Amino acid sequence: MSRPLTALFLFLLLPAMLHAQQPGVIASAKAESTEVKLSEPVRLTLTIEGPAPMRGAVQLPEPLLTADANGSWRIRTDGEVEVTPLPNGREQWKRVYRLDPFVPKELLGKPLRVTFNPVTVNGQPVTWPAVDVTVKRKGAADAPLPEPHAVTAVEDLPPPSSTHSRVWWPVLAGAFVFACACAVPFVVVLLRKRRAKPVPPGEWARATLAKLNASGANGAVIAERVAAILRRFVERRFAIPATKFTTTELSAATTEQGWPVEEAESLRALLDECDLAKFAGDSPDDDRSRRLISAAGDWVDNLSRPHGPG
Repeated sequence: MSRPLTALFLFLLLPAMLHAQQPGVIASAKAESTEVKLSEPVRLTLTIEGPAPMRGAVQLPEPLLTADANGSWRIRTDGEVEVTPLPNGREQWKRVYRLDPFVPKELLGKPLRVTFNPVTVNGQPVTWPAVDVTVKRKGAADAPLPEPHAVTAVEDLPPPSSTHSRVWWPVLAGAFVFACACAVPFVVVLLRKRRAKPVPPGEWARATLAKLNASGANGAVIAERVAAILRRFVERRFAIPATKFTTTELSAATTEQGWPVEEAESLRALLDECDLAKFAGDSPDDDRSRRLISAAGDWVDNLSRPHGPG
């Protein structure tokens, strides 16, 4: 009798035992690559596994990165949250993020840690494990680097504008109707002549580069504005969202459009030089600034000819 009673007792306790052994919340973080070049992004996938439902159970901290990591990385979402069913009444919460590095020269080539503030899952604090990513510079490894500058937003040059003043002359009530009737044809013709015509991308780029060259600016300002002008020119001329792409992504887009190798590589070289000034503090001196503007103008001229891509 004792053996059947024992088996029956274990059978009744089995569901409770299985439920008690169900694992809790599991957080994981995985980088797409553990080694990237300066100015290239790294994509990071954060996942949380736990009892369903997981959608709405995850409350992200603000900011997501810790203070130390926030000074070295710029983090942005790269897609929506995905929730996937798992066995045993569990679900997986997943979201992909894009991180852009800003690395002092003394940390180039060394593992740079990405750490996270605790996330709340059903009222329970959970922390993703840290991820180490090594950021390498472009160009020669032994080339000296000056002190880095803080990352600033790209500032584009304003397009040429003109202002027209309108002068109203007081008139007598009786002469006002007559004057208006006589003036209407003249005003219509005048407005048609003064209506601004769209400026072709090539002309806009050359005029903006010439204005930048005459401004007397130098160093990192020149590099940032030259990069902005080239990206805006490509965006207007070839319908590529160049102002939203990194240099690597833009180079891939030009390859997909079938650009000749010479034009694509020349653009990549110009933007790489601008990236060094922006991300690593390799600011050009006066001579390099003038050469950079001149090289950008030559590239625009070459792309504006009939044989250019597109």
